[in-house]
Parts: sequence; C-alpha cells; structure tokens
Amino acid sequence: MTDYRGIPIQEIRRLKPPKVLFPNEHGAWALLTTAFLLGWLAAPEFSWRPWYLLPAAIGAFLARYPAGIYFKKRRVTRALKIPLIREKRWFLIYSLATFVVAFPLFYPLGWWWLLGFVFPSILSLGLHLWAIIKRKERTLFVEATAMLGLTFLCPAASYAAVLELKKESILIWLLLISYNLHRIISIRRKVTHRNIEPVNLRQLGRREIGYAMIFISLVVVIVRALHR
Repeated sequence: MTDYRGIPIQEIRRLKPPKVLFPNEHGAWALLTTAFLLGWLAAPEFSWRPWYLLPAAIGAFLARYPAGIYFKKRRVTRALKIPLIREKRWFLIYSLATFVVAFPLFYPLGWWWLLGFVFPSILSLGLHLWAIIKRKERTLFVEATAMLGLTFLCPAASYAAVLELKKESILIWLLLISYNLHRIISIRRKVTHRNIEPVNLRQLGRREIGYAMIFISLVVVIVRALHR
C-alpha cells in the first residue's frame, strides 16, 4: 500500500498533529453544559454541592475524546502502520486527572451513589465506541448514545443537591433526553438537505445555544413555581 485515498503514505506520516488533544466538539460541550445546568438549577432544593461533580465530569468528557479518535483512526493507521501514541497518551492523562479529582467524591464525601450514574454512562459510551468500530460513526445511533452518556450528569447533579433521587429529577432528565434527541434529528435533517437549502453552521450553532438557554429557563421556572 503506497497511498491512502490518493495521498502518499510518507506524506501522511510526516504530518505533525497538535501537541494537545483537546475536544473541539461544540455540540458535545453544549450538551454537557446543558445537562449540568439543568440538573443543578432545576433540583428540588438549591445547593452548591453539584459543583463538586463538575471537575470529574469534565475529566471524563475529555477522556472520551481521544478514545473516540483512536477507534475512528485505527482502521487506517493499522494499514499504514502508524502508532496512535498521541491518543493513548492523552487518554491516560485525562483518565488519571479524572481519577484524582473524582477520588474526594468517594472519600471523604462517601458519594458511592455516584456509581449508579457512572456505570450507565460508561455503558452508553461503550455502545458509542462499538458503533464507531462498526463504521457507523455518522449514524443517529452514534450521536444518540453519545448524547445519552452526557445527560446522566443531569440526574447526578440533581441527586447531589438533595442527596436523594426525586421523581421530578427523573422526569426532568427524560425531558432533557427528548429535547436533545429532537434537536439532533432536526440538525441532521438540515445538514442532509444542505444541498437544497444551504446551512450556515455558525449561525446554526448560535441558534442551538439560544434554544438550549430557552429550554433550561422554561424548565427551571416551571419547576421552581411548582415547588413554591
């Protein structure tokens, strides 16, 4: 094999990747932020405890990025005999950082209940990576499983606020999943038909942020009104 899609292998090998492997997925960052804000602000009682979860949540979010890239690239890199050292290194760095910031949540806080949200989130990530391995990275299933894994931060933040899982928190989480799934399908439809109707991705991104803020505000206002 002397080339890949018309590009000489030696030229591909000479390409220098960025030193820092940092996720530039604006949509994923928005999903993570929305899940946390909704879980925190719409909790049955207002508390600052959910902020203890944020460093570990961000660390886990960062760790999934090099893992996803690794499984996306490995089909090509195996053929070109290019080691994915950078992806492995940053996965290890982010994973260790996540362990360090998450450790105080279990000791001394004793938040072992958090594992009830961690395991389903890991399962969702596993399904996401499995779909990537099966070359289905552009499917709705991949986007939905990635989204689902991030939304577990919502009920976890709500639980941290009152140290109890309320029915309202579960309903809010399901509402968040429904909202995100609707937006994903809507965006996919627009991108699919971009040849017919041009799509301004920057404008689309700003619009989605606006929709998310309106959604969070409405849910929080309604929940706070019901708790009065």
